[in-house]
Amino acid sequence: MTFPHADDLAWIFLLALLFILAGALLTLRTGGLWLRGRLKADEALRRAWTRNLADASFDGLLIHRQGLILQMNRALVRMLGTREREWLGQNFVNLARPSHAATLRAELEAPQPQTTEITLLRANKTEVPVEIYSHNIEFEGQPAIVMAIRDISQRLADAARIARLTHYDALTGLANRTLFAETLAAALARNNVTSGTTTLLIMDLDQFKPMNDLLGRAGGDLLLKQVANRLAAMAQEEDTLARIGGDKFAMLIPSNGPPNRGVSLGGQIAAAFHEPFIIDGQLIKLWLSIGLAIYPDHAADTLGLMKAAEFALTQAAQAGGGTAHIYSHHEAGLRRQTLQREAPPGSPADLLRLGGDLRSALGRGEISLVFQPVFTAGDLAPAGFEALARWNHPSEGLIGPGRFIPLADAAGLTHEIGCFVLETACAEAARTGNTSISVNLSPAQLRDINLPARISAILRKTGLQPEFLGLEIPESVLSEPRPGTMEVLQALQATGAGLVLDHFGARYSILTSLAEQPFSHLKIDRRFIQKLGENANAEAIVNAIIALAANLRLEVTAVGVETEAQLAYLRRHGCHFVQGQLLGPPTPRAIAQPPVLAPPPRPSLVVSRG
Repeated sequence: MTFPHADDLAWIFLLALLFILAGALLTLRTGGLWLRGRLKADEALRRAWTRNLADASFDGLLIHRQGLILQMNRALVRMLGTREREWLGQNFVNLARPSHAATLRAELEAPQPQTTEITLLRANKTEVPVEIYSHNIEFEGQPAIVMAIRDISQRLADAARIARLTHYDALTGLANRTLFAETLAAALARNNVTSGTTTLLIMDLDQFKPMNDLLGRAGGDLLLKQVANRLAAMAQEEDTLARIGGDKFAMLIPSNGPPNRGVSLGGQIAAAFHEPFIIDGQLIKLWLSIGLAIYPDHAADTLGLMKAAEFALTQAAQAGGGTAHIYSHHEAGLRRQTLQREAPPGSPADLLRLGGDLRSALGRGEISLVFQPVFTAGDLAPAGFEALARWNHPSEGLIGPGRFIPLADAAGLTHEIGCFVLETACAEAARTGNTSISVNLSPAQLRDINLPARISAILRKTGLQPEFLGLEIPESVLSEPRPGTMEVLQALQATGAGLVLDHFGARYSILTSLAEQPFSHLKIDRRFIQKLGENANAEAIVNAIIALAANLRLEVTAVGVETEAQLAYLRRHGCHFVQGQLLGPPTPRAIAQPPVLAPPPRPSLVVSRG
């Protein structure tokens, strides 16, 4: 057997080694290609998975590099109403509303880890409010920024709806009390800087409740909407109109100059409500009372201004409604003095309690009348009666008008109680065969523009002839005249009732105008009568009043006659009528008997009645 030579073995070994190396190299190359393919497949799968994940998001997603769009998800494409390929490579700033472009550009250039709200433009040029949040990432091997974009249209709409429910009246669409208070506070704060003024009008519909009962809820709501529309038509852009209660409205009128527009507007609004409303084919007549106050003239803060306007509103309502009333420091002071004077010392709680009791006193039959007889001074024959109101309080006992009439004014019950007194007095006088009856009218009643019509209606209802009714007017109405006082007096005179000037002599300021007033009768203030025979000055005043009345052809009644000496003096000096405790106390019915007294002396002054 022959063995290969050593040199041949070496070549064989080398050749085998080459084959082995070639196989290994081939295997390595094949494996590398497979690995690279595998890696590429994994990367494509990862990208597809990432894209599908982005497209599944409800929020818009955008990848950009220095503002240039690299990729958009489907949610963003739908949000903008566009196609992705139309914006790839474009600058994202071009999608923003022009006024928000600078904000978006700053966010793109230097993204902050915070949410920013901007407005984007859709393909159809409509706007969509969004919030954006940016984050740094690596995209395709290079730094980039991913931006999350969320449509906040619904959230803003919900917030606006909540804010509207919080600050606006659901029925009329006007501002509500909350928003109005905030606006008022802001207006006064501006006034402190600009030295301007703010006029506040508070308005209340007169007799809305019975009208609402008549129309029903739907009709009442429609009426309130029409009221709101009529008020809104008279307001200007800078004014704030609100519904602050059931049938109560308020208007805020800012001004950098004199508050003339606010004052004149109050009168214009009151006049505008003389026109009727139409509800379901019916003509509805509705008056509006307006209280007006001005900052800083009438108050130093929002609460004070509201109180001042409310006080003025009460004054307007007590005047009969349908008018605008401006707050007066003087009237408010008089009201406080009256309440303090009439209330028991140190009893504000009792005053409030009595005011509340008075609201239901009429319904409980606690208000009644007594009748003070009046006699002719010469023969003491019965000449008529003065009706006097009394309140029979269940725990306080009998309360006179001097105490409860101020309470009625404060509680807004002057009209209700005044009509009750007038109708009851006229009915009693008619029952007794047209006996002369006089009824006291308060200053608040005399501000009621509808008072003459109400009196005429009461006369027709009770059947009393007008000439048997005397309306007693306090002298203070003339000494502190208000606009329209003369017109109201003339309208009262036109009803046929006589006008009696009560408490004459307590003030001297009206003497110069007495001849121009439509009075037929004077009543001398009781303070002078009670001093007759004791005070020469009082006697001189009484003599002067009787003489003045004679020259003006006016009849004179002396009230508060308590002694025979006082009666004798009045007889001697030609007084026409007398009344007082000496002659007859007030009685529940209008029935009087002539007093048994000494025969009258011969008068020293003869009064011509021609």
